[in-house]
Amino acid sequence: MNSVTKPHKIGYIGFGCMAGGYHYDTAMRDDVPFAPAAVFDIDPGKRAIAESRGLRAFDNLKDFLDSKLFDLVVVATSNQFHCPYTCAALDAGYNVLCEKPAGLSSGEIEKMIDTAKKSGKLLTFHQNRRVDRDLLIVKEALEKFDIGRIFTVENRVGGGEGSTGQMFGWRRFKNHGGGLMLDWGVHVLDQTLYLINEPVKSVWAQIERIRSEETDDYSKVLIRFESGLTAQVEATSFAPMPLPKWTVIGSDGMITVKDIEGNGAGLMRIKRSHTDDTLSPYYEPDRKETRPQKMFRVDEWETVDLPVTPIPQDWAAVYKNIAGALDGKEKLIVTPESVLRCFRVIEAAVKSAEEGREIEF
Repeated sequence: MNSVTKPHKIGYIGFGCMAGGYHYDTAMRDDVPFAPAAVFDIDPGKRAIAESRGLRAFDNLKDFLDSKLFDLVVVATSNQFHCPYTCAALDAGYNVLCEKPAGLSSGEIEKMIDTAKKSGKLLTFHQNRRVDRDLLIVKEALEKFDIGRIFTVENRVGGGEGSTGQMFGWRRFKNHGGGLMLDWGVHVLDQTLYLINEPVKSVWAQIERIRSEETDDYSKVLIRFESGLTAQVEATSFAPMPLPKWTVIGSDGMITVKDIEGNGAGLMRIKRSHTDDTLSPYYEPDRKETRPQKMFRVDEWETVDLPVTPIPQDWAAVYKNIAGALDGKEKLIVTPESVLRCFRVIEAAVKSAEEGREIEF
């Protein structure tokens, strides 16, 4: 499938490292039914790069949106411009894939959702880590193996290789929507909430500025769900040694994934067990007694290397899903409403860190 015969065309708002790198490279794959067509960027250097690749380059938004050279707009600017550019593209009659974070507030995301509904166009966000191999391994394991009542889930990102804990580029500026929470924290929170589709009861968070002057570079968020399950989600650019990516503990077993690529994944669960009747000492102030108790015993453990079936990392999965949704063949993997849910958790986490207390959701 070459760029001429591909059924969908892309116009990029912003052509920096994400759009000019990952998004462009993904669209150039033969198995992706999108072709890059045009770019709007205020930076002459970025426009020159776009033109060198055979794309139409625009220096103003109106001419870009009036061109009708594409049917999908990819918004990949610094975070404070996500909402206005997304709404402008939707109002102009385009489908939109907006980079994460969706916005700077839940109010901005609600505005984008309302605009999409009024325009009748597709809106989704680039929470591409929902199709990452590490998460898919955990999902497959939970579907294939019973590890009892799951009561804790841990998901982390960052650390290792002597990490020094600094944000970079415009992500160092607070008014640009910078900071690790909105850079990587939003990914691991989104993954966790995608995995655990339950009502959130409360949120507690620790958010730190360790090396960065304006923005956070470490966060730990504890989410309590109504079922009693608790999730711990951690994002750090500071830990100099690697941290485990996933830890899922149930009453009858455990799942672990070592890193973001899905390496070192395994499961251990109870295969055979029994209970014994036993007598245990029990002390009153003036005497010692014995009381009957049931003691749980594990006779045999089962260990499984994960994944059970091969799970490749497909960096184009989000684009293929968008094409399927536009063609009426698939449901969106990343719905705007699910992204709004995640951002409300982020807002609760920020409030918790500022006020030093657990926030009821």
